[in-house]
Amino acid sequence: MKKITSFPLIILLVWLLVVASTLGAWYVSKKLVEKETTKLFNQQVDAVEYWITNRLELYKTIGFSLAAFVSHKENLKEEEWQGFTEALQISQRFPGITALSFTKKEKDTFKIWLVYPQEIKNVVGTEVISLPGRKEAILKTLETGQPTVTKKVLLLTDQKPGFIIYFPVYKIGLPTTTPEEREAAALGVIALAFRSPQVFKDLFDARDTFPYLDFELYKGSKLEEDYILYDHDYSVYIPKGENRKRLETKRTIIFDGEALTLLAASKPSFSLKTLEKQQPNIVLVGGLLLSVLLLKFAFWEFWKLKPST
Repeated sequence: MKKITSFPLIILLVWLLVVASTLGAWYVSKKLVEKETTKLFNQQVDAVEYWITNRLELYKTIGFSLAAFVSHKENLKEEEWQGFTEALQISQRFPGITALSFTKKEKDTFKIWLVYPQEIKNVVGTEVISLPGRKEAILKTLETGQPTVTKKVLLLTDQKPGFIIYFPVYKIGLPTTTPEEREAAALGVIALAFRSPQVFKDLFDARDTFPYLDFELYKGSKLEEDYILYDHDYSVYIPKGENRKRLETKRTIIFDGEALTLLAASKPSFSLKTLEKQQPNIVLVGGLLLSVLLLKFAFWEFWKLKPST
């Protein structure tokens, strides 16, 4: 009789153990899903970083190729420049590039001398050193011998926001080992101009490979409007410093000594597949249902064993 009397307590303890085990399994499953979601997020950001880095390297190859071409032509003619730039098939291979130009150093100033495409010929002769955002980048690329990226500027071609990568051009045969030698040998700069929305258009927009990510590219480490070079989703800027339930990461991309910041965040729709995402809830609901059924069955058996009065 005593055993039967204590049976409900045993049932309750066993039920509580089953519920606790269910909650534990739910917690572990939830953490595993969060871990897998973070892993998927980081894999996609790795791919974005790799694509951007490779494309910047291609832009660097174009810039230095143009610089070498110009430096080896003592009296470069416009038709030679046009022939070379057209042979590169820029508009077909790299639609992100808005314009190319050779800006020549003339005493203490810099003037646009050659351009591509021909449709922007009206900017030839423009003095650029006084234009916002240009002077520091031009002087830096000539001093260091490395490409330099401007912050966000208004492009001469259409006054739309974009940025410029400058490449140094030196007179052939002169030493360029020290900053002083590079300054003395400076012939001018090659400029690759980009409209911000189009710089990686053929990479990411033709078919949106990363529809559940927003990512932005900045010059330097300042995550401010004046330094943004590209935004994958211009309808949603990644808020800075807000406490939101989303995944976010910041990467530094080094472009020949020039530091760029890649900021990436998950959109609300970013997640694992539906079944994988719902796994913790399935474990929780299934475990609780099983515990209720076990409890009901145990008490049913108890009432059957209990002697009638």
